[in-house]
Amino acid sequence: MIKMTSIVLPPMLEKDKYLSLSASEKGEYAHNLLKEILKLNHEGLTVPQIDTAIYLGHTSIWHHLEILASRADCLKIKRGNVELYFPNKVIESLKEFDMEGEYYHYSFELVEDIYGKFVRLQTREKGESSSAVESGVIMRADIIGDIIKSLTKIKKQHLKK
Repeated sequence: MIKMTSIVLPPMLEKDKYLSLSASEKGEYAHNLLKEILKLNHEGLTVPQIDTAIYLGHTSIWHHLEILASRADCLKIKRGNVELYFPNKVIESLKEFDMEGEYYHYSFELVEDIYGKFVRLQTREKGESSSAVESGVIMRADIIGDIIKSLTKIKKQHLKK
C-alpha cells in the first residue's frame, strides 16, 4: 500500500495503462479503485483529497463516488459545502434472503459504516451480473419494523389490484 497526502492507496495501474483502456473498462476500473480507496480510508475522504492523490481527475472521481453512494456502496455526508464519502463495509452477505422480482433481482447484506450496522438492499436488472447494481438503500435495524409497516400500508392503500 502507498501512503500519499495522508490517504492510503491500493496498488494502481500506471497512468498510461489506464489511458489505454476502453471507456467501459476505465469506468469499471475507476469504480473498483474508488471502492478500494474508501475501504482503506475509513475516516472518510473528499473528492479534492482523492484528486490530489490519483490521476482520474476531479469530475471522474466525483461522478463515480456519486454512483457508489446511489448504490449504497458508500455513505455520503454533507458538512456545510464539503461532501465526505465513507465506506459501507460488508459484514455479512444475506444471500438466503435475496429475491427475484419480475424485472429486478434484490440482494441483502449487513453493512457497517461510521453510524453502525445496517441492512443494505440493492437492486439490479434481472439477468445482469452482481456488479451491475442500479440502486441501493441502507436501513437501521431499529426501524426495519416500521419500514415493513409503512410498505404494507402503501401496498394496501395505493397498490390495489
